[in-house]
Amino acid sequence: MKPNRIEPTISTRDIVTIAVLSSLGGALSTFVGYLGNLINLALGVPFGAGQFMAGLHVFWLVLIRVIVPKRGAGTAGGLLKGMVEMFTGSTHGIAIVFVSLVQGVIVDASATLAGSKDNPRDSSRVTWWLGAGISSAANVIVLQILYFTGAPVFYITAITILAFCSGVIFAGYFAWETLEFLNDAGSISGFQSQRTIPTIRTTRAMMHRNLPAIIFVLFLTVGTLYYTTNVSNAFADPYTCEVKGFVEYPFSFRLEDFAGSEVTIEAELIGAYTHITSTNYTGILIATILERASPLPNSTGLQVSARDGYSVRFEYLSAVMDDQNMLLTMNSDGLWLIAANYDGSLWVRQVTMLEIY
Repeated sequence: MKPNRIEPTISTRDIVTIAVLSSLGGALSTFVGYLGNLINLALGVPFGAGQFMAGLHVFWLVLIRVIVPKRGAGTAGGLLKGMVEMFTGSTHGIAIVFVSLVQGVIVDASATLAGSKDNPRDSSRVTWWLGAGISSAANVIVLQILYFTGAPVFYITAITILAFCSGVIFAGYFAWETLEFLNDAGSISGFQSQRTIPTIRTTRAMMHRNLPAIIFVLFLTVGTLYYTTNVSNAFADPYTCEVKGFVEYPFSFRLEDFAGSEVTIEAELIGAYTHITSTNYTGILIATILERASPLPNSTGLQVSARDGYSVRFEYLSAVMDDQNMLLTMNSDGLWLIAANYDGSLWVRQVTMLEIY
């Protein structure tokens, strides 16, 4: 197995291939990100477990770099894929463009290290797979640099290793099997030194060989549909929040609707994996917002839900109404609940709902 020989020029077909695969990968990567959030929710962690899916983001870049064996094809594909992912609703916003670009550069570098001679050694395939793993793991490092989460080194190392393994499996082995399938089906040429002509027997063999991939794709499809329809509010306006539940006057609002009621508090986020030093935050007190909705006498608590499906509960509504250090503020990705008197896991980003129960 080997990628095509590198040609000195790029054709219109190459450009179209990069554009189509990058766009498809960017659109689907948004939903893979949502599925990663679902895994986080299932395991009860704010982030990290979803790195199990990280290799699926790099999968498309490996396809691009092999089908279009030109230096820079992976980088171009990474940049375009990141832009498409951003505009289709990635929860990381513009940061995903930088992540995807870095991943494309690494895929290009691994392709160069693997070589493109007519008879490459078997180790070249391993080089591709390891490069895919490094490219996948790079997302953890880039996001750590951009967000300065302050997570412990051990935790960052653990999820980086998880992302690397995901890259080797999904962007390495799985991508290679996909390329084998496309080559066998006649959709691409030159991936193998010889391409067998499909027969009834080989077609059945192809189906059996790709059955795990088919099952996995079905899992992704069903999981993503479930997440987007039953768990998340992925396409909600990030700067609009809804108040509902046991209230007399449910309503939706933006922070500017409470102009003149802003307060500033000083708070320090101390969580299991994240730490933000003491900072001033300006916004609207949760108590001020809930007063406008008039909670019913039999209401007892507050549930705060985020755009990605993450939610937390405050069991005592009376404590929330008396809390002068709990507010909603605005940042680059939406509304952020600042809960100065609580653990960092209760500071919710991208808040879209306040529900009284």
